[in-house]
Amino acid sequence: MAIMIPEKPREIVKASREDVMFDELEKLSNDYYVFHSFSMTTVKNNTIYESETDFVIFNPKKGILCIEAKAGAVDYISGNWVYGSGRIMSHDGPFNQASLNKWKMIQYTKDHGLGNLLDHCKFMHAVWFPDIPRSKFSNIKLPSEADLNLLLTEDSFGKIEEEIDRIFSIELPSQIQTILTKKEIEQMKSRVLAPSFNLISLEEVTLKRKHLVFKKMLDEQIALLNYLDEQNDAIINGLAGTGKTVLAIEKAKRHSEKGEKVLFLCYNAFLKQHLQDTYKIENVSYYTIDGLACKICSTEKADYEQFSMLLLEMLEEGTFPYQHIIIDEGQDFGKNEIEEVEIIELLKNNVVDDDNRKGSFYIFYDKNQMVQAEHMPKYFSEADCKLTLYRNCRNTQNIAKTSLRLLGTDKRPKLFNNLVGNNPEMLFKKEKKHSIEALDKLIDKYIHEGYNDITILSCKTEEKSFVSEMCRGGKYCSDKGKVSFTTCRKFKGLESEVVILIDIDKSSFDNFGDQIMYVGSSRAKFELSCIINMDDGECKDILENIGARYNRNIKKSFATIFNAKYVEMN
Repeated sequence: MAIMIPEKPREIVKASREDVMFDELEKLSNDYYVFHSFSMTTVKNNTIYESETDFVIFNPKKGILCIEAKAGAVDYISGNWVYGSGRIMSHDGPFNQASLNKWKMIQYTKDHGLGNLLDHCKFMHAVWFPDIPRSKFSNIKLPSEADLNLLLTEDSFGKIEEEIDRIFSIELPSQIQTILTKKEIEQMKSRVLAPSFNLISLEEVTLKRKHLVFKKMLDEQIALLNYLDEQNDAIINGLAGTGKTVLAIEKAKRHSEKGEKVLFLCYNAFLKQHLQDTYKIENVSYYTIDGLACKICSTEKADYEQFSMLLLEMLEEGTFPYQHIIIDEGQDFGKNEIEEVEIIELLKNNVVDDDNRKGSFYIFYDKNQMVQAEHMPKYFSEADCKLTLYRNCRNTQNIAKTSLRLLGTDKRPKLFNNLVGNNPEMLFKKEKKHSIEALDKLIDKYIHEGYNDITILSCKTEEKSFVSEMCRGGKYCSDKGKVSFTTCRKFKGLESEVVILIDIDKSSFDNFGDQIMYVGSSRAKFELSCIINMDDGECKDILENIGARYNRNIKKSFATIFNAKYVEMN
């Protein structure tokens, strides 16, 4: 089957029968390229020149053929080619028009820097009368510009390749034969016949549109901050992707613009570094809770008892260096050593309980992402103002749904957007070798689709991951280059356009493991793929444990339960 460009006929008048001819030309073998309604436009000496050829056919071994099509009744009267309606055809008739378009194509090729191809690439022309049998021409003397050898007729249907090859076999006076190198073939396609522009690819356009949708949603959500302008103490809960970090950063910016100092705390060093690199805001200082303890106490290791004593001294003396405190990923602050000396309460008191400071204290958290602490901070149950963010503004609908399924809930995600997105993929590979092969193919696929923000997240530790030996400096080294690699725990609070979740086995579906998978999968904005190291028996056990139905294709049933697409990748 020929390669048709475009894949479907352009808009045509039915009476022209170009749709029927298009279908016939599509039957040519796959070494033919067929261009329908091929237009050429050039501007020379401030004058525009335009032409259109009904069909241009390119065969890398045979050359280029320009075809002019004329459907319906055709007459030749007093030196003029005439339609059945009596109207005289333009361009001195179809043969002159086809020949003229051929010479324009030759000039067009020169103008695009490929004049060197003209001595070893045949350029031919022909006319196609799709409604007239060849027998009608047996007793007719054609005008000088016409020749039966350059004619396709009603009889050409059903044997089009034979007819096209017949025309290509006609010798030219210059004895030119088509002998093109691979490079020249690609140049002819990319420069003349089907230019491809890299100014912005279709994939880039798609990504830009996706980002615009999410930017609009974030602008809408920032309106929620207006409430906090009148509320100086609150804890804000929200599922992954509800914009907690974005809102926290925006709140910090608002204080910064007033010249007020903000302490922005989190638990995760990876997140802290990302915030510090991405959101450099005057008057805003980013710390992990351990890092702040070391700074306040002037120690190399966090000493929370000493930290607590110094916070109490600052409270009594009014010397705490910040007016506002914002804590992100607050659920991680429930560790015993932090709780026992009431660090959260002391931090709050240093900015809120002193009326002269006019400070504020906010904690953003997700109760479903408690992967660092044993329990939620007790402060959460005592807080006076508790707010909840409900709408996901990070993930596509399908990724949000899969993340919740992996968490073990059938709740439908509430989203600001209508970006459905692709279903996440699940690939089942038991052996390490096959898992690596699948990972490399996924990376190749996403790079080809135009993504450059790709992150591999392990549900285990970096040392226990099946790619540990292939990673250096937080990067997985593949044939396509280096791709970011870390663990779900370390990447908590961050996001990536594409996430490839790996090291998923049976233990990943226990009460703690599902939180890890939820954390990892919910980091994905547009695409999510999961490489699962389980066989049919293990998948079946999990499905039975959660009371899910399945059929004979266990892996496909497994993927469907989690709103994912089962992918077989050889």
